[in-house]
Amino acid sequence: MKTRTTFKFGQILLFAFGALLLSFQYSCKDDLTEMHNEAALEQSNTNAYARSFSGDSIVLKNPYSVEIMKTALEQLRAKNPKQTAGFEVRPSHLYLKFNPKNEDEVGLLKQDSTIHYFDYRLDAEYAEGFLENRAPDRDSIPVYYTAVPVGKVLPAVEHEVLSELYIPEQDPYFSDIDDIERYEVTGKLASKTDLFNNLLYLAYELTGNEEDLLTDDSTPQAKWIFGKKWYPSGRIQVKDDILDVVPVTGAQVLMRQWFTVARGITDGNGYFSTSSVRGKAKYVIQWERYNYSVRNGSIFQAEMKGPNVKQQAWYPVIDGGEDEYHALIHQAAHDFYYGYRFGLTSPPMNNHIYNFGRQSQIKIAARKTAPWGVPSSYSHIRSELTFGLSAQIHIKAYGRLSDMVYGTTIHELSHALHSIIDRSAYNDICQDSFLSFNSAVKNRNRRLLESWPTTVETLMTLERYKRIRGYAVYRSTGSNNFQNRTISAENHYTSGGYDMIDGHNQNGMYGVGYPADRVTGYTASQLEQALKGSRNWYQWRDKIKNNYSNPTSIYLDELFANWPD
Repeated sequence: MKTRTTFKFGQILLFAFGALLLSFQYSCKDDLTEMHNEAALEQSNTNAYARSFSGDSIVLKNPYSVEIMKTALEQLRAKNPKQTAGFEVRPSHLYLKFNPKNEDEVGLLKQDSTIHYFDYRLDAEYAEGFLENRAPDRDSIPVYYTAVPVGKVLPAVEHEVLSELYIPEQDPYFSDIDDIERYEVTGKLASKTDLFNNLLYLAYELTGNEEDLLTDDSTPQAKWIFGKKWYPSGRIQVKDDILDVVPVTGAQVLMRQWFTVARGITDGNGYFSTSSVRGKAKYVIQWERYNYSVRNGSIFQAEMKGPNVKQQAWYPVIDGGEDEYHALIHQAAHDFYYGYRFGLTSPPMNNHIYNFGRQSQIKIAARKTAPWGVPSSYSHIRSELTFGLSAQIHIKAYGRLSDMVYGTTIHELSHALHSIIDRSAYNDICQDSFLSFNSAVKNRNRRLLESWPTTVETLMTLERYKRIRGYAVYRSTGSNNFQNRTISAENHYTSGGYDMIDGHNQNGMYGVGYPADRVTGYTASQLEQALKGSRNWYQWRDKIKNNYSNPTSIYLDELFANWPD
């Protein structure tokens, strides 16, 4: 798993700038296949009752707009003046479109975890597969849509108000209405419960969306709507090539009803539940958490679409395709950020100050192809050189076995961790790894650059698979994991780091061709701290030797000499 990393900005600006911009130009074409044209989205919809369309997308008439809600109230008031006296429709929410200019501004949006953003309209329907195959718009930064309560403090990012909304389900005035599973809409009001149900239904009817509320047994003469509160719940699992069916932990499940969103996070067994909703709502998994976002390709948020249902739990087993790919990448990122990581520092965290400034949410591009044979990679300046248009991490392991997708993600996040431990040293390592004319210098720098993430990848991949099924069952398939350790100078992905931790002497166990490894007992945290100030393979060795007391340190020279320059 080679890694395309970064160099000092001042020294190789012209080289990196040209190469990365060219790379991005082609990667956009590889990732996304069809242009999302908002003008085309707002195509003719003159028939208020039409919900079908022949194109890619259609904007629906909005039942929650203040204008529609006021019209519905006035129609009810004409027949029920006393029962509607004193009640008025006022804006409760704003439907917003944000137009970030770069990924720094996207980062500002994502720093408020109370707002859920979508890179597609909330008042639209899309043809199957359209969102997954969009091409970026002109500047390759998505626009983001959301709805927020009136008065909400917003991030300092250019935005426009698409509509003022009144959402009766969110109005405290209706918090004490009766919870009726099947309500017949008659237009006659005798209570606050009647006002709520008739107002909501009439607004939906005025906009041609009444089918979202009506029950299957409704007729033109007897209009029944499902109005009972219910609590969406379920379990998210994934088909793992090694482990069979296992829970997806830490996944963000959203329950969306037009402009409002209820959220649940899957627990250690994959179960989730959200706050209550009324009527029909859509299950959606957004593969992101506060510190990271998995992208479908380079640009758009990776999501898994669930059913649009009433009072129904959801129990998917994700098996194959991009949804499985995204789930495995998410699982690795979640484990590294929020799970057990052997005492290591977290990868770069959203809104944290490091030695190079404020960090935004890490973007992980789930790529299906590797242009020009370039494999998975991490670059902390990729976004800077492309004006914020590219994710920092690109995973290109689609179609590989599950443990390789998981391990590759851990590997690239470990590069990101290295870059925040000591940014200056990391940049020097990267530069000499690729630009030095001295092959010995290139080898010793590249070896440190890749041996560190290989160490973390091995630790965490083994932890996941042996913890769930047992050490004896799991046989690593990864070329970077513990079972495949050659000692040639060209192998930069060495087992040296893991050899300092484990208690196995490969040479004694497997014979000639495997490293002489009599070192043991170091911790991952100790190896991480020794990265500070280390600019090559041997400096790392010497810091480990000098900083920590370990009886097997006398064999460190022997271990490192397994991989000659």
